[in-house]
Amino acid sequence: MKRQIKSNKNWSHKHDYPEEEIWQTGHLIAQLIATRLRAFRSYDKHGYSGNFSSMEKWNKALDKMIYAFELYAHGTIAPEEQEAFQEGLDLFHDNFLYLWD
Repeated sequence: MKRQIKSNKNWSHKHDYPEEEIWQTGHLIAQLIATRLRAFRSYDKHGYSGNFSSMEKWNKALDKMIYAFELYAHGTIAPEEQEAFQEGLDLFHDNFLYLWD
């Protein structure tokens, strides 16, 4: 069954957030993700993504994800950091559904 989403076409969200947050939405979201990934990483977890063979490897992948989002949140990414950035994003994409405990 398709979910119905109510919308008020006359409502504007233009003033719901500070303008600098809107213009830097990607950076703001990256900060939120990095902060929460750091918190998730610090917990004693009961399991890990099936894409890894151990908790140690899962934690190393989380570190790479955190690093990628911190890079993006703090400005431009230098060419020598591009590969690490992409690896972290790919890990986040591939393991998004496993970010729970």
